[in-house]
Amino acid sequence: MLEELNCLLETYRAEGAVGASFAFALGDGDLVAVTSGLADRPRNVPVTPDHLFKIGSCTKTFVAAALMKLAEEGKVDLGEPISKWFPDLPRPDEVSVRQLINHRGGLPEFEYDIPMDPSRSWTPSQLVDLAFSVGAQKAPGGPAVYNNTGYVLAGMLIEAVSGLSLGAYVRGKVLDPLGLKDTWSPATENFPTGRMVRGYYHRPKPASDAATGIAEGGEMWRMDGVLPYSDELQDSSDSFPFSGAYGCGDMVSTPRDMVVFMRALFSGRLLPASLFREMSENRAEVSFPGTRMRETGAGLFQSSYADRLFYGHQGGIPGYVTVMQHEPRSGLTVAMTCNAGSGNRLSYYASSMHPVFDQAIRVILRG
Repeated sequence: MLEELNCLLETYRAEGAVGASFAFALGDGDLVAVTSGLADRPRNVPVTPDHLFKIGSCTKTFVAAALMKLAEEGKVDLGEPISKWFPDLPRPDEVSVRQLINHRGGLPEFEYDIPMDPSRSWTPSQLVDLAFSVGAQKAPGGPAVYNNTGYVLAGMLIEAVSGLSLGAYVRGKVLDPLGLKDTWSPATENFPTGRMVRGYYHRPKPASDAATGIAEGGEMWRMDGVLPYSDELQDSSDSFPFSGAYGCGDMVSTPRDMVVFMRALFSGRLLPASLFREMSENRAEVSFPGTRMRETGAGLFQSSYADRLFYGHQGGIPGYVTVMQHEPRSGLTVAMTCNAGSGNRLSYYASSMHPVFDQAIRVILRG
């Protein structure tokens, strides 16, 4: 099995990926980690299981779990309106705490409009202000529409209630209890930068001037002035400051830590059953071009891999792609990161990890 997985990652690297890190555990079995490729191309540094990757929106599952810990402590009622903490927001009496993390809060989105300024330091409040300045708010409780603003507000709420930084609270209630020593929230805590892999970005010119939508090959992120159009991979490691992602996407981790986290979440080690159901059930249908996400709960998506239903998250941030998933039927928990990505979902670098993930699952379950 390990030989097949190694060959699979080597093929993935040869076809265009710069570096990849992969880990899995089957049931209560041992955790296995496999890596391939480079953490730093100019320096020819190979990827190891200890290298840190930006995990983008997989951050959301950690933040949702942290919010559930507040609910477990009786400090937050998931059904109460957010007006208690955000009275100056438009219509705060209509949005519940739960809706901050289940993509049904009707909140405007900022991700596609945030300037890629590596030198800028954002506050969470500035991200929320940006969202309301560029997007229209919709009625809460409607169809699920992917939303980063809700997770920024969830992070701010956690800080307000706990009196701690978001990173400190996540560490104290989620990371440390599970023994996760390779995961950090860089927007609000220091981390070992020397262990970070470099990220590489593919920015092809859109096929036509009309290709402005993401589904038609338009870009997710505003890279003008940061990276030119090019068919060659470009170093994008510092293009998106951690503060610009905060509670919706700032975390760095390893696939090993993500597997431990997901296994604990689904085994009941982290949350009582009622609060885990808040994350995993009452799902709404979603459709995101270039992803495998089909239904959303609160911090967990139902996705299809290898013709099976998995639950977890995926993340993308300039130069990095991550997937972490669990299948209750087999007990398989698996995570994978890559340090090549693209904001153009039609690019190989934005979506090529998914078929590799399919093949890896089949190899593992075949034994």
